[in-house]
Parts: sequence; structure tokens; C-alpha cells
Amino acid sequence: MKKKILKSAGLLIILLLLGVMFFFPVYWTIITSFKTKAQVFVERPILWIDTLYLDNYIEIFRKSYVATFFSNSMLVAVSTTVISLALATMAGFGLSRYHFKGNKIIKNSVIAVRMIPALVYTIPYYIIYSKIHLLDTMTGLIMAYISFALPLAIWLSISFFYEIPDELYEAAEIDGCTEYGMYTKIALPLVKAGLVVIAILVFIGAWNEFGLALVLQSSDAKKTLPIGIASMVQTHKDTPSGSLAAAGVIAMIPAVILSMTTQKYIVKGTMAGAVKG
Repeated sequence: MKKKILKSAGLLIILLLLGVMFFFPVYWTIITSFKTKAQVFVERPILWIDTLYLDNYIEIFRKSYVATFFSNSMLVAVSTTVISLALATMAGFGLSRYHFKGNKIIKNSVIAVRMIPALVYTIPYYIIYSKIHLLDTMTGLIMAYISFALPLAIWLSISFFYEIPDELYEAAEIDGCTEYGMYTKIALPLVKAGLVVIAILVFIGAWNEFGLALVLQSSDAKKTLPIGIASMVQTHKDTPSGSLAAAGVIAMIPAVILSMTTQKYIVKGTMAGAVKG
């Protein structure tokens, strides 16, 4: 009994330490965004403040393009998610339902492409885009993000569609349902939780992406939020830590909203592809 209590207490302490380790940077960013410059640059860090100083938020919207960066990131992330989800579910449905020569090779190739570092594609994208005039355009960035998101999205879609018993498709065929009808009316509703997981992964990936956007986007009007925040760092004078923290808090908003509103789907979706039903 004593050993069990000690084991539980030890596990609880480890989990608490991990929780503090992961949450503290988020807490520090939030609290720094509400500090004055005098409160930021002190010898002893201030862990709690009584008054919330909103000038950092006002300043980034007045003196920078944060609103533009945010809208650009939202446009790119939402477009990438919607298009990737549509293409991935169609590919996943076809590859899981139809068994043809080369099916396994295609499925393995999909995940093999995902394993190649994104950095490898950056220079080729830049050269191609410069020739077809897609540099510094939202369309070009969305197309690049879709190409990066699709392999993982397709692979996950295949595993989720494998969960659906073949008997359901056979019964639908007997009732005269078309292939498109099976896809839209049977398959998609049954893997809804899995689709939410794919959508979240694609969205967060596109929202946080830095390297490719840094190379392809040059003007402030076309930059995404991660690039915009990085451009706020000043090399030759004091870095506006409060403003950077405020921009960081704004960048967290979509991820926080997604995690809070889709928790039940995340749990179901992560378990859905584990075992074939």
C-alpha cells in the first residue's frame, strides 16, 4: 500500500514538473505582454503584476503590420487546411477502398515523401516561383503549403478510412449508392473525428511555418505572422520585448481556440486509426 502511494505521489510530482515546464514559457509570454519597459528589463524577474499595461498591444497595431500578418496567416492556414483536407480525403478513400496493382507502392511513397526535410524543397520552389511569377504571392505560398501538408494528411486519411467495415460499402452498393455517395454520405461522416485531427495538424503546421515563408515572401503586405514577428526584432537597438510578447500572444490565439473547441474530437480521432474495425 505504501509503495503504491509513493509511486502515485512520484508520478504526480513528475507530471506537475512537466506541466510547469511546458506552461511557464506561455505564462511568461502572456505576463510580459502586459508589462512596461521598466518592468521587463530588471535584474530580478517580475513573476506577477497587479496592473495590466495594454500599450504593447496598442503599439503593435499602430506601428507594425501585425493585423496584416495575422490576416495573411489566417488566409494561408485556412486555405491550406480546406484544400488539403478535400484532396487528402479523396485520395485516402480511393487508396483504402480500391485494391489495385501498385496500391501499396503509392501508399508507401506518400509517407516517404513526407520524410524528406522541407528545406530540400525550398530552393527549387524559389527558382520555379521566380520563373512563373509566384514569388511574394499568397497563392504561391498556399500551393507550397498544400504540397507539404498532403503526404501526412493522405496517410492519416487512409488509416481512418480503413476503419470502416467493407460490409457497409457492400450494403450501400446493393441499395444503389454511387461511389461518390459512399464517399460523401457514408465514409466522411464516419471518420469525422479523424478529419478534425487532420485539419488541426494541417492548420497548426501552416500557421507556424517559418522557413519557406521567409524565402518566398518579401513584402510586409504578404508576410505571415511568424515572419512578421521575427522582423520586429531589432539588431542595432533595444528589442521591443513587450511588443514581441504581445505579438506572440496574438499568434497563440488560434491554437488555443482550436484545442479548447475540438478536445473531444482529438481524443476520438487519435484512437480511430489505431485498430481496423
